[in-house]
Amino acid sequence: MVIYLYERDDRGEGRVVHGSGADGGREKAAAGSWWAAAVANLLIGVLAIVPGVCVRWLLNRYALLHCVTGFGCGGTSPDQTVGMTLGAVLGGGFILGIVLVVDVLMPWQEGRPLHLWLGMTTLVPAPFAVAQLAGWI
Repeated sequence: MVIYLYERDDRGEGRVVHGSGADGGREKAAAGSWWAAAVANLLIGVLAIVPGVCVRWLLNRYALLHCVTGFGCGGTSPDQTVGMTLGAVLGGGFILGIVLVVDVLMPWQEGRPLHLWLGMTTLVPAPFAVAQLAGWI
C-alpha cells in the first residue's frame, strides 16, 4: 500500500510525499535509536534490583534450611520470609508489567521496531549483576 500525502512548505508551495518519505523520516530515526531502548531497559533493571534481592535472599535462606520431610516441613523459617516473598512476587510482577508496557505496547503504538526493543530486554538483569559483582548488594 502506498500512502500519498500533500505537504505545504513555508512559502505555500506544496508537494506530494509518498512511499517511505510519508513517515517524515520517523522510521529511520526509530531504527537508529537503539540507545533509547538500551537506556530504558537499564533503568528498568535498576528497579528490578529490589525483587532480585528478595529472590536472592529467599534462595540463600531456604538453601540453608534442612527440611527432609518435603513441602510444608515442620522446621522454622526465617522471620522475614513473608515480606521477602511478597517483595519478590509483587516486585517481579511490577517489573514484568513495566517491560510489557515499555518494550511491547509503547513501541507497537508508535510504530517502532519491536525486535529492537525486545532484544534490549536482555539488559534488564545487567544492573543487578553489576551490583552483585561489585559487592554493593
